[in-house]
Amino acid sequence: MGKKSQKNFRSEWRTLTELGSEFGKSAVAFGKMLKEHGLRDSNGEPTETANGLFQKIVPNEGKPYYLWNHNGIVSFFESKGIHPVAHSSDPLKDTEARKLARSYMEAQKLDDEGSKLGYLMLCELVDDIKKVGLDRFNTALKAVGYKGEPVTLEGW
Repeated sequence: MGKKSQKNFRSEWRTLTELGSEFGKSAVAFGKMLKEHGLRDSNGEPTETANGLFQKIVPNEGKPYYLWNHNGIVSFFESKGIHPVAHSSDPLKDTEARKLARSYMEAQKLDDEGSKLGYLMLCELVDDIKKVGLDRFNTALKAVGYKGEPVTLEGW
């Protein structure tokens, strides 16, 4: 398989981790969603309902695994009223957003304690938050356990 066809294949077929990230879930949680909606059985194997939505990959060494058809899975869940949190076209931005979210929580804690360092950290984070996007940042904040209101950047 040439590089071009591999790229086309991987843009169409995704791992549970990649799909889960698009729906704001871990790979395990997304796998459970597939089970709850009849696409996987209790052993984690695709069901007849999932026919055409998966590819079994058998590596030369190691355990076989499945890739899932991106458009098919997204359409299936959207028909059930479950929508992606954000179309995760850039996993690197998601990773950066999670790092920023952790830094934000640390800065917020320092600021709440009256430390000037917390305020300075918050000031430094603003431009980076704008680069990854406010929606993506707020999603990452929730994912790392932030309990407060969504960040708006008003006044920054």
